[in-house]
Amino acid sequence: MPDQKPLSSQIKISVDGSPVQPTVLAQVAELTVDQHAYLPHMFTIRLLDPNLELLGGGPFDLTKEVKIEVGDAREQLKTLMTGEITALEPAFGEGMVAELWVRGYDKSHRLYRQKKSQAFLNIKDSDLATQLAGNAGLQAQVEATSTVYDHIYQHNQSDLEFLMQRAWRIGYECFVEEGKLYFRNPPASGGGVTLKWGEDLLNFYPRMTLAEQVDEVIVRGWDPKEQKAIVGQASRGKLYPEIGESKNGAAWAGAFGAGKMVVVDQPVLSQSEANTMAEARLNELSGAFVQAEGVAFRRPDLKAGQWIKLENLGGRFSGKYLVTRATHIYNPEGLRCQFVVYGARTGTLLEATNGSRPSPRWPGVVIGIVTNTEDPNQWGRVKVKFPWMADDVESDWARLMGPGGGPKAGFYAVPDVGDEVVVAFEYGDFSRPTVIGGLWNGKHEIPPTAAGAGSGERPLVRTWHSRTGHAITMHDNNDNKVEIKTAGGHTITMDDAGSKIEIKSKNGIIIKVDDGGNKLTIEGSNEVLVKSTANMTLEAGANMTLEAGANMDLKATGNMKLQANGTIDVQATGPASVKGAVVNLN
Repeated sequence: MPDQKPLSSQIKISVDGSPVQPTVLAQVAELTVDQHAYLPHMFTIRLLDPNLELLGGGPFDLTKEVKIEVGDAREQLKTLMTGEITALEPAFGEGMVAELWVRGYDKSHRLYRQKKSQAFLNIKDSDLATQLAGNAGLQAQVEATSTVYDHIYQHNQSDLEFLMQRAWRIGYECFVEEGKLYFRNPPASGGGVTLKWGEDLLNFYPRMTLAEQVDEVIVRGWDPKEQKAIVGQASRGKLYPEIGESKNGAAWAGAFGAGKMVVVDQPVLSQSEANTMAEARLNELSGAFVQAEGVAFRRPDLKAGQWIKLENLGGRFSGKYLVTRATHIYNPEGLRCQFVVYGARTGTLLEATNGSRPSPRWPGVVIGIVTNTEDPNQWGRVKVKFPWMADDVESDWARLMGPGGGPKAGFYAVPDVGDEVVVAFEYGDFSRPTVIGGLWNGKHEIPPTAAGAGSGERPLVRTWHSRTGHAITMHDNNDNKVEIKTAGGHTITMDDAGSKIEIKSKNGIIIKVDDGGNKLTIEGSNEVLVKSTANMTLEAGANMTLEAGANMDLKATGNMKLQANGTIDVQATGPASVKGAVVNLN
């Protein structure tokens, strides 16, 4: 169905608000506008430029705004897109044939130009979209969301990549049209554009497939506060085409047995978030039940992201379809629109090989620096920054891995602000960090006990040092001992090599248990006091000696009794006195 009218009479191109002259329009060999509900819109204008006038001084130049309008079957102009020129490509071909290719995107490309690292606190996805749209000079057409997130981390991502990731999680569309950023649910069933096979619908190739059809989607996560599983559920998809087909994909697939999709690799923090994600994934799958490609003639009003009504396709396939992509191509053969129906899929090769749109993952572990230890929940969590990526962006609260961690149990050692730590991410999600250990480095030296170990013995000396100097050290070398030492100098040494235990104060008072000599020794350079508020018994299985280097007093506030089963010998080199109210000598 070739169009007999010249191409230049069917299109209008404006650059920075000024219409392009007819002489320039006459040089347009082909015009393509590619619209997508989940990717940026783009345009390509191919112009013949035999005298190289357009490249040197034509209306097209980098950064200029371009508005493209085309006429429909009634010759009424319809706006296809407004974008900005991002590339100029001259083509110098054989036979002295010269062309100029002008390429550009809608203004969403502004959201893709710079990768950023920043944190957003206490924010909803819809507020996030509004904020980022304003930063890019775009108006925001945003459908409100309800879930408030304590912390969302944009990690070295462009704003557009980040927003599309957030939109995918909740099943939203994210695109720019006419200077507005749309962040919304796919539109409810409409049908403002009607195409008829044999008239303006040139061809249509639908395909019904049960490859991914399920009757339920489950999203499972973990609630660390309540220590229980989070389970979100959805059982009714909303993106099935409204056609004459009597069964949807889930109903057809049920003939093969119940089908269920369980999502376990997407962290969720609440029941509502899990339910929303389950609905988004089921909508995505329901939209993949009927996939189609078609070509319409002179229908510039056909746009991506809208429902269209198709007629004359029989009772089974006539009805309403949601257009995912619409590519308008204008050339001497006429004005055609190639459209595809993918549901909530982008149709990219990477998505096709993964089965769904890939979510960004951070592989492996990274280095972080602790910035905050005052966990409001008292879970021992810390916040960290990643100076290799951004100096001023702080993570969400990161849980701390500790050996033997459990209910009121385990080894508890929270790293201090400024400490270098190793950070892993739950499911590879940068917003779910976990600190798995600390590191020594050029400024943070290893503990002094380990540093002083002999040649080849560092693996045999295991120690834990507090920041102020308290230490527990285990020597598996020839010393073969365990030592507990305070920063002030008090020590307890359990020495297997010497078969002894020694407790020593910083001022030199020593309690020594000598297994080898079967001896208990208490030593002190000053006064040693042994005191009990109740009974005290000193008992020896053999001889007992009490000896003083100076005077010795034996005193009792009550009775005192000296008794021996053998001889009692009382001697003095000086006078001896025995005094009492009554002295009995027998």
